[in-house]
Amino acid sequence: MTTCPKANLQLIYVSDIKRSTDFYTMIFNMEPVFSSPRYVAFAAGNENFFALWTGGAIPDISVPRFSEIGIMLPSNQDVDDLFEKWKNNPSVKIIQEPQNEVFGRTFLVQDPDGHVIRVCPLD
Repeated sequence: MTTCPKANLQLIYVSDIKRSTDFYTMIFNMEPVFSSPRYVAFAAGNENFFALWTGGAIPDISVPRFSEIGIMLPSNQDVDDLFEKWKNNPSVKIIQEPQNEVFGRTFLVQDPDGHVIRVCPLD
């Protein structure tokens, strides 16, 4: 029997693994499940992982990086509550305050490498 592949790893490139590990440890409120000098992984439920990767021994910071990382919470109120928790944290750069979209409340923050993180309710 052949196993069907599934997307179970979201990986983003980062320029400073320690800085990014500290940032995601803080926003996820959890420690990584695997950590090395160039690759760090966080559990994202079941067999899913969110990972940070330098791309090599010396990260090439001139390579454009863009992704939108999603953090889906149970309700619109949870979205607003998390915004209230993060809005005065100097480590969290708010790039869009909470607003209503077709899928519910949402706001955007940016990680140290400029990756956009969208917080929104579950689909």
